[in-house]
Amino acid sequence: MIINFILAWFIQMGFHEGAHAYAAYACGDDTAYLMGKRSFDPFKHIDWSNISSIILGIVIPIFSAFKGFIPMGMAWVPVNPLRFKKMRRDHALVSAAGPAANFAIAIAVLAVHKLIQIINYLYFIPLLDSLLFAIYLTSIVYGLFNTVPLPPLDGSRVLYYFLPPNLRQIMDDIEPYGFWILILFFTFGRAGEILSPFIGLAFFLW
Repeated sequence: MIINFILAWFIQMGFHEGAHAYAAYACGDDTAYLMGKRSFDPFKHIDWSNISSIILGIVIPIFSAFKGFIPMGMAWVPVNPLRFKKMRRDHALVSAAGPAANFAIAIAVLAVHKLIQIINYLYFIPLLDSLLFAIYLTSIVYGLFNTVPLPPLDGSRVLYYFLPPNLRQIMDDIEPYGFWILILFFTFGRAGEILSPFIGLAFFLW
């Protein structure tokens, strides 16, 4: 299961970041495309010259999987909002594309799992199903995690689109400290309580 969850992290991360890149290209920003990141290959979304990218995108997810947790980490796609056709709207759409890809993967994997329950006479099915479960759960958790409306998570950019100017200014002001606020929120806040009903529903549907 550790190997399955490590594989699951990279699979869903590739789709999450690839969805950002494809959405950005569709909205007029070719930054990720020119850098070769308009791809669902997860390793194209690791900046091998940036130690932070390697730690957040590879080391921490693998470490957390070995510790028995659902692997969590971070990767990112470079975007230039000035290239968007409608900057604020398109930035929200590009941000929403990542979690949307996670939930689409989860739905597709759940459908395959239900099919496997019907044809489970094949000898390799239990191993395949355990990998599907890891992809399903990791995709849902990472998708939910990214919908939290705190910068630099995707949910903050979606919320930003709907906020009045004075609240958008507050979001701009806290963005440089967003990563630390995020750590405090998930370490000492009630993030687990907020996300747990959704994760419970995911288990019920499986």
